[in-house]
Parts: sequence; C-alpha cells; structure tokens
Amino acid sequence: QELNPYFNQISDLRGRSASLGGIFDFETKRERLIEVNRELQEPNVWNDPERAQALGKERAQLEAVVDRLESLDRGLDEVAELLTLAGEEEDDAAI
Repeated sequence: QELNPYFNQISDLRGRSASLGGIFDFETKRERLIEVNRELQEPNVWNDPERAQALGKERAQLEAVVDRLESLDRGLDEVAELLTLAGEEEDDAAI
C-alpha cells in the first residue's frame, strides 16, 4: 500500500503544529515554564505565599499550552513510526 499520502498528511500536521507554536509563542512559554518550575523548587519561595500561588497559577497556564503542543508533536512522531513499521511489515490492517 502506498504510504506517501499518509506521510504527507503527517508532514502537513507537523507544519500546522509549528504554526500553532508560533501563534501561542511556544518557545517563550516553554522557557518560562522551566524558569517557573525552578522558582517553585526554591524553598524560600514558600515564605511568600502570594508569590508561590501566583507562580503555581502561571505554571498551570503555561503547562496547558506547552504540554498540549508537546503531546501533539509526540503523537505525530509515534504515528509516523508506527506507519513506517506497518509499511515494512506490509500490514495493511495497521496502515
């Protein structure tokens, strides 16, 4: 079975995912999420409960975007890998 149309769809979806990353400022959010997590690991952050709560809220908002986009990219990688394996095995049902 011809796999190129499927790989083309995956490639298209990767492009759309990259566009979403730009729209949602993914790289900046991912870097900020790392920074917020570091701040929350500092023991003295809990001396200022308002600051800790604000950081926790920010982390949740950042994770909502970062985790979803990373999950989408992982899913596309997994689909491409499974499609490759199914093609090698000539497993039409899996394709």
